Amino acid sequence: MGIKKQINVLFVIVQMEMGGAERLVCNIVSKLDRQIFNPSIAWFFGDKVLDEFKKLEVPLHHIPKVKRLDFGAMRRLADLLRRESIDVVNAHHFMPLLYSFYGCKMLGRKLVYTEHSGLEIEKLSWKWKTVGGYLIHLSDRAVGVSPAVSNQIEKTFNVSSAKTSTIVNGVSVELFEKKKENPSLKKEIGIKEDEAVIGMVANFHKIKNHLLLLKAFNEVIKEGKRAKLLLVGQGFESIIDNAEPEIRSFIAENGLSEHVLTLGYRTDVPALLGIMDIFCLTSFNEGLPIGLIEAMAAGLPVVGTDVGGIRDLITPNKNGFLVAPADVEGLKKALLLLIQDESMRKKLGQESRQSAFRDYSLDRCIQNYQNLFLSLC
Repeated sequence: MGIKKQINVLFVIVQMEMGGAERLVCNIVSKLDRQIFNPSIAWFFGDKVLDEFKKLEVPLHHIPKVKRLDFGAMRRLADLLRRESIDVVNAHHFMPLLYSFYGCKMLGRKLVYTEHSGLEIEKLSWKWKTVGGYLIHLSDRAVGVSPAVSNQIEKTFNVSSAKTSTIVNGVSVELFEKKKENPSLKKEIGIKEDEAVIGMVANFHKIKNHLLLLKAFNEVIKEGKRAKLLLVGQGFESIIDNAEPEIRSFIAENGLSEHVLTLGYRTDVPALLGIMDIFCLTSFNEGLPIGLIEAMAAGLPVVGTDVGGIRDLITPNKNGFLVAPADVEGLKKALLLLIQDESMRKKLGQESRQSAFRDYSLDRCIQNYQNLFLSLC
């Protein structure tokens, strides 16, 4: 079809939760060229609309999914495509791809599938891998957020590389410029001026492996170091991999309540990164983690597990350190080294920021998505 005055793009996400996929969608929608594109967002789980989504001032559509395989939700999503004259659907993760496919094919709308986690699709049953291959073959494009995820899409669903693209995640690096000391924020959340601040921004899912960081941090405290650990994120009772109970149990059982601050869901992540000295991400697997890119943009040295997209972002001894997902001792040593050596923190942090500016700008990410949408219309 010819290019209309505006192209109506619907972004479909799993849930109203601020994880990596949701943050990417918020970032894209916030800067999409509104003279060309008219964006909207749909989701399946979560009744409360987050402030970040409200601020976008775009149509928001809750499509309740109440059954394991909910054909009613598929029909409701198809009705939305028809009613809002949607031209392109960008489905983030496999489940939104599955539920978007029916309406797109029935109405002749373009369908772009973005996958954020190679592990999630690798764990699918053979039945869903077969179905996924069929869906992607008949869709318009499959996008991986890193080369590794794109390769996993091709391997898992047995699709040609001609069907896939890689668009690496990006962040608004200017929002995370390292600010001057913020004693008022430190005082507000209970940090003393002489304490080193280690942080992790990730919801309390078991795949994020918070216990590795907690175990290593516990050893740091036993060494007599004055430090605080900030855990920014929340758990969800409704999901099977909710790690909040085990996180809180470990903190209580090891007497860490004065040293570990669980801050829950926060909208001031740039400010929180600004008071951190070290950033950690200890996941068992990642696609290309936006939280880690944001920490790099904030000029922080980064320590992470040697898995998936984390190893794509961290170059050992250049902008941080990598450890195995079960290596408590290795993580403890990395944290102690950075706590004790301010000049190393600054050197690694500067390289982190340069890398974020050079390779992971949101403007480049958005331009790639815009070019893709335009190529389909």
